[in-house]
Amino acid sequence: MISVVHAAKLTIKSASPPVLVLAVEHLDRVLSGLSPTLSPDHVAHIYGVARDARTWAG
Repeated sequence: MISVVHAAKLTIKSASPPVLVLAVEHLDRVLSGLSPTLSPDHVAHIYGVARDARTWAG
């Protein structure tokens, strides 16, 4: 999960695999019904990309 807090604007250009984007008021309802689908390697990759400042440079 990646959480964006107080963003004025959020644009999803492309995602592989596709991502689910939710408003905060729907998180508990939607996420509670999902099963984990990412392997530990995928999680590690996403974590690394999310920590890279170039990912978020506009």
